[in-house]
Amino acid sequence: MTGPATQLSLGTKLGYATGNVGLQMQIAAMNFMLMIFYTDVALVAPAVAGAALLVGKVWDTINDPLFGWMTDRTRSRLGRHRVYLIYGAAPLAIAAAAVWLVPPGLSPWAAFLWIALTYTVFDTLMTLVQLPYQAMAANMTRDYDERTSLTAYASMGALLGFFAGSVFMPMLVRAAPDARTGYALAGSCFGLVAGVAVAVVAWRVREPAESVAEQAVRPVDADTPAMWESVHETLRTTLHNRPFLMLMGAATLVRLGLTLVQASLAYFVIYQLQGDKGDLPRFMGTLLGVVGLSLFMWKRVVDRWEKNLAYILGLVFCAAGLVALYWVGPGDQRLVTAILVVVGIGMGAHWIVPFAMVPDTIDHGHMQTGERKTGMYYGLYGLMDKLARTLATVLVAGMLDVTGYVPNVAQSATALQGITLMTGILPAVCLVLAIPLLVAYPITRSRHADILERSGRH
Repeated sequence: MTGPATQLSLGTKLGYATGNVGLQMQIAAMNFMLMIFYTDVALVAPAVAGAALLVGKVWDTINDPLFGWMTDRTRSRLGRHRVYLIYGAAPLAIAAAAVWLVPPGLSPWAAFLWIALTYTVFDTLMTLVQLPYQAMAANMTRDYDERTSLTAYASMGALLGFFAGSVFMPMLVRAAPDARTGYALAGSCFGLVAGVAVAVVAWRVREPAESVAEQAVRPVDADTPAMWESVHETLRTTLHNRPFLMLMGAATLVRLGLTLVQASLAYFVIYQLQGDKGDLPRFMGTLLGVVGLSLFMWKRVVDRWEKNLAYILGLVFCAAGLVALYWVGPGDQRLVTAILVVVGIGMGAHWIVPFAMVPDTIDHGHMQTGERKTGMYYGLYGLMDKLARTLATVLVAGMLDVTGYVPNVAQSATALQGITLMTGILPAVCLVLAIPLLVAYPITRSRHADILERSGRH
């Protein structure tokens, strides 16, 4: 296993970052455009679409920690995590495209079943690929600051993918003869890019050799009772890692808030700001461009500060900007642009800092138990992240339904109030609630050095 001082080559960092380009394209397109595709193009009632998406997350409550446990116990000549990328790239591409292919004229029940099935299959394959992809990073180096550097490159790849997913999706849709065809073609293109990006990581990045202690972990047991006992034990020890629970709680609140913004922004621009759909790529480009410019600024901040303090500073910036959106009126495009600059600066911290903190909490767990259960940690982290995304989508759908939203027409004052709350005030509240958990987060640079020293003596 790589030691504490392992430095990664530029080629390795760039190769690893490529995977995030394809994966984040899918996440961004679905966060920003999936709900409005269902309601305004596929003409599915918001409550039906929201309930169908929730079905996938019921399965997600099992598959994230289960798949994490599986990767921890996988032994393959192709690598513990890399093997899932090799065999998962093509199926993920196909499933991602299918999400955007809702047949016209479906009844409410048929639409519910179609959305629930296609999204659940996609989500399952996404977990099987994304979780091992993320877990690779925790084992590539154990240096406190080198992890931040790797995360900065990975975050830049994620940002490029997020930009493509949020900006190019509406552009490709507008260029097509009709919206339904546009979404189908864009979804197919994005699925292909995701598959290729994952394949590049599998080709370019190799996992480090495992330590003797890690090789001693038993492979997946075919005996079902023993398997579930092992899953339960691994889950129990993971949940005894206090720094991990604090970080996961804070990151989940932040993810909930930011996904509320992403899912509501299209409605806010079109109906509250009274712009047109052509304005949406420009605003998204502004937001993500600022995030990208801020990433290496945050890297320098983290090099000088503790990671939790840098994260808190970013959340303060982001929350302040989101609150300001409440006072935006029709036509205030310059004001929205200025606010998005502030939000983007703060959001940049979330794109880099928590992903550099998760491996540190895994080192803490290794010190406690003597075993690196990387997959289970990322499984639980991914589970809470996805539940937050889904809850945000359901909340937006519920708000639209309760406030009387009607697609493709001028909205009532009640509907506009709901859209504004979901875009600004409620997300800001979520970010503020995460700050106390980060204040109490105990792993500092010096504490991490002590953890590595004690782990080496384990």
